[in-house]
Amino acid sequence: MSKARFQLVHPNFAPRAKAISEPTLVEARLQQLSPDLSTELLYNAVLTGLGSRNDTTLASAVTAAGVQQWLKTVEALRTQLSAMGWHIHNERNCPLISTPDRSVSIVVMTGNRETGKLGAEDPTNQTEKGAVVERFVHGNRQLELFNQDSLKLAKTRQKETQVWVFLYHYDQTVNEVRFELAYPTGFGKKKIEEWGERLILGSIPNQPDDFDVAGDRPNAPPTVDVEPKTGTF
Repeated sequence: MSKARFQLVHPNFAPRAKAISEPTLVEARLQQLSPDLSTELLYNAVLTGLGSRNDTTLASAVTAAGVQQWLKTVEALRTQLSAMGWHIHNERNCPLISTPDRSVSIVVMTGNRETGKLGAEDPTNQTEKGAVVERFVHGNRQLELFNQDSLKLAKTRQKETQVWVFLYHYDQTVNEVRFELAYPTGFGKKKIEEWGERLILGSIPNQPDDFDVAGDRPNAPPTVDVEPKTGTF
């Protein structure tokens, strides 16, 4: 009789996300989520945020560059998509934009240095998040556990929503912004710990002409940890 083999799994082990980086495959996957989504649209949102970052000066507050970049990235993304019929809404200070049928929502977050690249680790959000983010990550997880085609389920059941994170990271070492659209499925210690899928969107180099960009501490406004209101989004 052969002996059974057992593999010990570290309690903090998190499965790696399915990552797509080939441009044509990324574009095709974005179109599956919504015909309105494209690499160009997401690129333009990041570029707008980067421009706002570079508008800060040495006289600005030390956190101004990161804060302004996040604010304008959110605004640019929601402005573009709302013009196509997407819904702008907020869940307890968490700004979201959702497809007309509410099957897909997107939220913008700053990520750590693993954002936008195929490294040894998957990324996580830069600043701590509260109950609202925990709730929608848990909802994503439930969709994945109970249905192999969670997007189809979300489209057929109006109460269900896939929430994707538009994650970007400004790398001061190489002066570039890397960004991706990722589907969070695990949350703990106020950070996203697992991703079901990552669409790697590339990077934008930054070469401001006449000043050094102010530092980021933190890279985006801190999130208030509040209890979510009832209802879905």
